[in-house]
Amino acid sequence: MIQRIQTIYLFIAAACSAALFFFPVASFLSDITYQKLYIVGLVNLAPGEQAAISRSLVLPLAVVGSLMFILALTAILLYKKRDMQLRLVKFGILSTIVMIAGIFFLYSPLIEKKLAIVPDYTGEIGIYFPLITLVFFILANRAITRDDKLVKSLDRLR
Repeated sequence: MIQRIQTIYLFIAAACSAALFFFPVASFLSDITYQKLYIVGLVNLAPGEQAAISRSLVLPLAVVGSLMFILALTAILLYKKRDMQLRLVKFGILSTIVMIAGIFFLYSPLIEKKLAIVPDYTGEIGIYFPLITLVFFILANRAITRDDKLVKSLDRLR
């Protein structure tokens, strides 16, 4: 049913995935430049200067963020097919881990190396959204598994 607890978990995961597009995940501040990393690109906030890397280089983050959002919404709509819903949620967990790894281990070190500036994650609220999405995907996975076990136990009693 659509009013199950996993629907709420998946809706929160979808909302956090959508919020990733609007909030920066890291900032790079020095005496010369001030740049923020969004999942859609690196934005230079200093007037008249270009960003250190092109938007096409950060495109995989935007693709994975879109995938996380689509998987969460699709899983909400597939409430009658628990097997498919469970597979989508597990793939959502994997894509969220890829997003977190991409931010921390690929893009931030790349920009840090190019600009010679250490990234600051604490001032940016966007860095917490992938973590929140991961937690709610895991909670949805547990709730779907619990529902599946309950339905299977009721089938044995008949």
